[in-house]
Formats: sequence, C-alpha cells, structure tokens
Amino acid sequence: MEQQYNQASYITLNDGNKIPNIGFGTWTIKDEQEGYKIVLDAIESGYRLIDTASIYGSEGSVGKAVNQCGLKRSDLFITTKVGKDDLGTNLCFQSLQASLRKLNLQYIDLLLIHWPNAKAPDYEKKLKETWEAFCHFKEAGLVKSIGVSNFLPHHLKIIDNGIIPAVNQIEFHVGYTQDEVVDYCQQKDILVQAWSPLGQRRLNENKTLIDMAKKYNTSIASICLAFVLSHNIVPIPKTQNKQRMIENLHCFDIKLSADDLSILNNMPQTAFSGLHPDTF
Repeated sequence: MEQQYNQASYITLNDGNKIPNIGFGTWTIKDEQEGYKIVLDAIESGYRLIDTASIYGSEGSVGKAVNQCGLKRSDLFITTKVGKDDLGTNLCFQSLQASLRKLNLQYIDLLLIHWPNAKAPDYEKKLKETWEAFCHFKEAGLVKSIGVSNFLPHHLKIIDNGIIPAVNQIEFHVGYTQDEVVDYCQQKDILVQAWSPLGQRRLNENKTLIDMAKKYNTSIASICLAFVLSHNIVPIPKTQNKQRMIENLHCFDIKLSADDLSILNNMPQTAFSGLHPDTF
C-alpha cells in the first residue's frame, strides 16, 4: 500500500522501541463497518499509529482494518488502553485479553492505563498493582511498550518501581498546554502524546488561529498540529474525512516562527475539555 504523504518519521522510546511521530485517534468511531472504512482510510492516507481504547468501542474496527489493509503487522503501531474501572491485577489482565481478542492481534504495541481514577478510595494500591501487571505483560511479549494516560507528576510517582513509562498521553493543544506535566515527563524521558490536539473543534472560531492559518496559507488544524510538534509531542488527531486526514499530515511542512509560537504558547486557557485527572 502506497503512502500518499510521507513526512512522518519515528521516535525512539525510552525502552528502545520506535513509535511514529503522529497518530490517528478513533474515539467515537463505534460502528464496526463504518469504523473499518475510516481506519482503512487513515492507513491509506499514511498514518501508521492507530490509537484506540477498551472504552472507545472501536477496537473491532481497528483490528479489521489492521488485518485487512495489506501492510505487514510490523509496519503498524497499535495503541490501546485499560479503562479506569479495570485497574488492579486481575481486571487489567482481563481487559488486555478482551482487547487482543477484539483487535484480533497477537500483541499490542503500546498499552496505557487510561486514567488514574484518583477519586477511588484505593486508587494508589490499584495503580501500583496495574503497573506491576503491565510490566509482566511486557515481559511476556503481550505488549511491546507500556505507559500511562492523563497522569500528573504525583500519579507517576505512585507507580514508580524503577520501570519508567514509555509514554504519557495527555490533553494538549493550543490554549491548554499542561506545562508542568510536559516538563516533568520530558525530564524523565517519557514521550508525551497529545489527545485532542485540535481542541475538539473548539479552536475553529479562534481569531488568532484564523489569522495565523491565513498567514501560513494552511488550515487551523495544521497550525494546531504544527504547534504540538514544536513541543516534541506526538499529536493524535481524529477526523472521519479522508481529505482532512491527508491535509493534517501536511503539518510537517509548517515551521511556525518564534514570534507566532510565543503568541500560541501565551494564549489564555481555551478549549479545555473539562476532564481533570484528579477528579475524572
């Protein structure tokens, strides 16, 4: 299968495995047949990292596309996540088994703890148990890399057992950059991934971004993705439109000036989802 646009490259994680520097998100893609076509379009457009989760309802679609796209399994990087209600030794193993079955895969490239579930009274114990189980999954070859999602520094310290997460996937976009989390992770050599890098369309009416897109003769989405990349963060955009999938990959052509980066970095909080790791 030919890649229509090839500017994406790979980043080496702290465990030595390589990950594409842009991904495709599948949240809200629930219908298996429609989802299969969407994921197949993403792969045909050039995406090699496909991001799903046990709670998304898209694992079946992802698995069907991965197994029928014509590419070698090793050419694709599949991420899934254990949900916050499946933390603990036994439940997280059952979740992984269910994900492997739905995806129809022998292994997962990256398995993440989806949320720390910090409101649960025994969440620290469950986080420690889950992380230990993840380490065993990796040793057993069920997963290649392990990480977390929506973890703040104090959550990362809870699971510190000498095995550092390869990835922390967080909400990150223009208007919501979580600088403390990003700085902490990058100091620890934990790759940061950005979910909602386009602000779930909430940034489309932002005048600063509208003007900047005109200046660079590109889309607001491409400006947002170029901004994420400028922070050495892997964006995971989502769209169901194949043309926009392809357009989003052109973010690698955009080099934002230092002045424009400063403007975007200093924008007031906007487009925040409202989901906070200590309360969700």
